[in-house]
Amino acid sequence: MDDKERQGIREATQLFETQIGTTGVQHKLEQVGPRSFIKFVVGRESPFFLYAVRETQIGLSADNPFRGALGLEVERSNRFPESLEAAALQTLLTRSTRAVSEDTSARGFSVPYVPFQNKEDHQLAQPATHVVVGRRGVGKSTLIRRATDTLRASNSLVAVLDMQAYSEISGDELSRELLSDVIAALCEDAPRVEKLLGHGIDLTNLRSVRSSLIDGLAGGAAIPRLKRAIKGITRGTGAHVFVFLDDCHLVAQEEQPRILHLLHGALKGANGWLKVAGLRSLLNVYSPRTREGLQVPGDAQTISLDLTLENPQAAEDHLRAILDGFLRAVGYSFGDSVLPAAAFRRLVWANAGVPRDFLQMFARASEHSRRNKHAVVTLSDINIAINEFGQRKMDEMSQDARNSQGELRLMLSALESYCLDKSEHRINAFQIRSEQSRERQLIHTLSDLRLVHLIHQSTTPFKAGERYEAFILDYSLFIGYRRRLNIQEMLPEDEQFKASELRKLPRISEGFLAGCEESLRDDN
Repeated sequence: MDDKERQGIREATQLFETQIGTTGVQHKLEQVGPRSFIKFVVGRESPFFLYAVRETQIGLSADNPFRGALGLEVERSNRFPESLEAAALQTLLTRSTRAVSEDTSARGFSVPYVPFQNKEDHQLAQPATHVVVGRRGVGKSTLIRRATDTLRASNSLVAVLDMQAYSEISGDELSRELLSDVIAALCEDAPRVEKLLGHGIDLTNLRSVRSSLIDGLAGGAAIPRLKRAIKGITRGTGAHVFVFLDDCHLVAQEEQPRILHLLHGALKGANGWLKVAGLRSLLNVYSPRTREGLQVPGDAQTISLDLTLENPQAAEDHLRAILDGFLRAVGYSFGDSVLPAAAFRRLVWANAGVPRDFLQMFARASEHSRRNKHAVVTLSDINIAINEFGQRKMDEMSQDARNSQGELRLMLSALESYCLDKSEHRINAFQIRSEQSRERQLIHTLSDLRLVHLIHQSTTPFKAGERYEAFILDYSLFIGYRRRLNIQEMLPEDEQFKASELRKLPRISEGFLAGCEESLRDDN
């Protein structure tokens, strides 16, 4: 073997490893007639590895002696966690669960798409104003990405903004920055539409409004000009303008109605449509006091993405289909050779039907399984990952609900003590009356933050007219390093919870939190 061949092997191996996101890939040389072929050693021939070979082939330098001479050699692995397929799956899961709604770059290998339950992506792509609500990780950014992929095949201009960038500003500065960036995003999307149309789009008025905003024009004063500019564009294209605001709940609650009011005013009547996504309990889309924002359903329709544990079988089926798609991409399928039934169910319930959490926790548990030299991903691996994700959820609380995190932490601590530590309870579930109260508001925010999970929305355990909601506590509060012994897990015997099971749960009543605060003061 000469130096050129050695260099060719190094280049091909590096490119292949980059594609699958892992190192240490073995190879074999195979002589076929006068040519030498590189065969990358894998455990299973799979769509992901075949894609990686093709992309490696494309990336090889012109003088590489192995151009057109790449392939796969299959040598089966007996243990999934230690296999090359498991390492490659980690890459796929990492790439796929870090969806950024603003990103328009090429995404490489794509796992077959599991549709949203009610075709919400098609609904979001329609010419209407929408408010998309759902817990963290349930797929709001993915939904936006799916909808914008559809819209970018049309003549419509599309702007997508991640609202985290505006979380620390307010007032006129917020409205100017936001409107300026919306205009910039529309202008950046214009070349795509011009290519489809076969002619240019006059962006002069749009750019003029942006220049005035940069020079200090107040956001409210810019709206009539912005509306005229957008109307001129939609008339010229014969299509629409869509503006997506992802994670809008990260903007200060008192600011949200104002910015939505401004954008809605610029788009309404100009063939423009606003799409707002965020956590339900932290979104403030309308202010009755100032009459600003979006009134539902008059101004906007709601799209809810929450697939909760109210329907455990539907949640299990949906998550099984998603995981199976990833496993098949690396040559495996869902079953006991990867994830036994008991471990899968714990994974579903620990993540309460949230796809991103489910996939990321499976990836982390797989890594623990590899380190512990387990033949499959076990229940103990899942439990360790649950504990790690619990700390992450607490950290995310500080980001999503920074203005109320102290009260939320107090409520969560009180729920732990009441449900898990009291000898007469020791169960990971509770119920609260379905009427407005300080406690219920906090519990709904904890639900959006995936620290408690809804299992039944409306039950009447005591007397007619009194309705209660039932929740379970997140598994991270009593599993793994925070393990509490002899805790009864609230799991349905069949596909649904029975009323007799729900009515026995500990009750959280109005004044519960005040009592906890008083108890805390007494302890101090």
